[in-house]
Amino acid sequence: MAHQAPWLVLLDRLAQHLDAHRAEQTPEADRKARNKKYVKILEDVCAVVRDAERKASPDLADIIENAHTILDRELQWAYSQSGCFSFLSTFAHSDDEPLVEDALENAGSDVLDAFLKFYSSLMKPEASPIKLPAFARVRPWTKSPRPHPLTTRLSRFRGGFAPSATPASPLAHSIYQARAHLATDTLSSAPSDMSLSSGGTVLAMTGGSGWKGNKPFLHYYLLGSGKQTSDLLEGVTMDPGLSTVPHYIATDESRKLVFLASDGCVKSFSFAPDDLGDVSKRLRAVQQMDSGSDFDGPLVLLPNGRLGRAGKGKAAVWLLESLESEEAPQSDGTSPHSMVTFADESSFFPAAWHLHEPSGHLLCAEGAEESGGYAFMSIDVEHGGKRVARYIGHGGEVDKIATSPGDPHVFVTAGSDGYARMFDVRRPLPVLTFNTGLQRDGCTDVVLVNPDGIPTLFTGGDTTQQVKLWDIRAEECVYELSTGNNSVTGLAWDDARSALFVATECRYVNRMGVRTGYRRARVPRWATWKAVDKEYRAHQDAVTNGASTTGESVGEEGAYGGMDYPDVYDDYLDDGEGVESESEDEEDIDEGYSADMRWPQKCFHKEDFFGYAYDAGEHVLFRWQFKDTPDITQLPASTTCDD
Repeated sequence: MAHQAPWLVLLDRLAQHLDAHRAEQTPEADRKARNKKYVKILEDVCAVVRDAERKASPDLADIIENAHTILDRELQWAYSQSGCFSFLSTFAHSDDEPLVEDALENAGSDVLDAFLKFYSSLMKPEASPIKLPAFARVRPWTKSPRPHPLTTRLSRFRGGFAPSATPASPLAHSIYQARAHLATDTLSSAPSDMSLSSGGTVLAMTGGSGWKGNKPFLHYYLLGSGKQTSDLLEGVTMDPGLSTVPHYIATDESRKLVFLASDGCVKSFSFAPDDLGDVSKRLRAVQQMDSGSDFDGPLVLLPNGRLGRAGKGKAAVWLLESLESEEAPQSDGTSPHSMVTFADESSFFPAAWHLHEPSGHLLCAEGAEESGGYAFMSIDVEHGGKRVARYIGHGGEVDKIATSPGDPHVFVTAGSDGYARMFDVRRPLPVLTFNTGLQRDGCTDVVLVNPDGIPTLFTGGDTTQQVKLWDIRAEECVYELSTGNNSVTGLAWDDARSALFVATECRYVNRMGVRTGYRRARVPRWATWKAVDKEYRAHQDAVTNGASTTGESVGEEGAYGGMDYPDVYDDYLDDGEGVESESEDEEDIDEGYSADMRWPQKCFHKEDFFGYAYDAGEHVLFRWQFKDTPDITQLPASTTCDD
């Protein structure tokens, strides 16, 4: 009888424990403890794999495969009606591969505070509103660290640690201090997908517009043109001439092409300049490709000038050079030039995939809705679509995948379970797990960058309505950026201009363009544009008079801490002994300014969370361009009663 590796025996036992657990009939009162026990068994499954990897087991491939089978089955059960889980806590981290939490533990208590006030007004309208206890409140922005006078007011910093970026790394230092110049543009519709070309020439997005959301659109920005300035983004919207709404987009920098994928069709458009160096306002349609009903997944640019589109158990591939040489496309479009079948994965549907350029392999995440599973793997399309590696540890579907040229061995995933996970391509389990949303908010997108060689992660939030920057080396959240109470739908990093693009959706405006669910705003005096302008002028005067321009405020060992505001804000700061100069419940509200301003009733942040009270009130594209001396007064107008 063949000897079975001890790790495989352990996995068999854990599978039996899970079978018994699912068969238990537990009273509702004991469900929390039961669910905690369930997650602990999943942790043990990952611990077995980690131990086998550490001890270089010759059966590691089989161990990983068995663990995947167990975890995939359990995820399917957990999110079914039988399991009744809305989310699963992370189970793939360990002491050596830790979970990174946001130090601002009470983020989002503004939502609870608003609910308590609403509840008390209904139950006892004559009584004073119920207030959150002091330990549960989020303190106003003026009580938070601020590392530089030119740090944008639309940021909220954490503190108590030494960031990896220092003055010796100037670009990273600007990014880590949120010294960024902001430009915005209104989007007529929230995009379903966004792509930035590798050279930063074009940023393109697509989706459905109109009050029914069924009118296809292509919206793009020519970033290298003179139309884009530091203060202004100018985009173009056009009808791509597709019969159904496109959900996927890709850009090819070398061929100057944008690809849109709708049901059964892929269409390309050229953003190449003409002989005079101009690009037509309406991008010229180049080719139409017939992907049929078998290939309706995302697009990917493959090595050697090829375009791929995902299907169930296979992928369609077009040779772009051959498309360019064709004089006239077929009536329904050009059929795929070849097809890659995923070896031994006939039911696998990649709902998200990304080319890992150093290896040429595709990092693929399975779509549970399309094929029922939660697998994640790398596939070699050059050698019959065989699976190269299996990655485990996700607690839900993966929405986005990101890599960075700065580290050929690392990739990051954005999970619907509210976690971003960093993997080493050579290891099966995540090396870092980031809890991006304390309310179990889905992580909508991730961007991995290495400014001055310092690994840095941006994550986007849905209901948490923010973008967070994470210091990977320090394993800390550095700060979050405001999105004007909008949900993040996409992130893109423009390396050529050191800029972060953030596409957002306003959930408080319906398809007819009517805003709902707003109340009168309560804006502190220090959170108005007038206060921002006054502070900026004070800084400019100080620089003119020869004062230090660093403005840094650091605690012990260089950690962010304390505040560095002009004297005009001293009334809002601690007196140095931890005693506040005025009650946080009696903020100095600018009543005249607030009378004209409006704020969503059910948003994640209150007016005093950031240094400038800003509500977008519409779908918006943000561009944060990091630089040494930004103009922090360039801020968008907030929603008013007349909007």
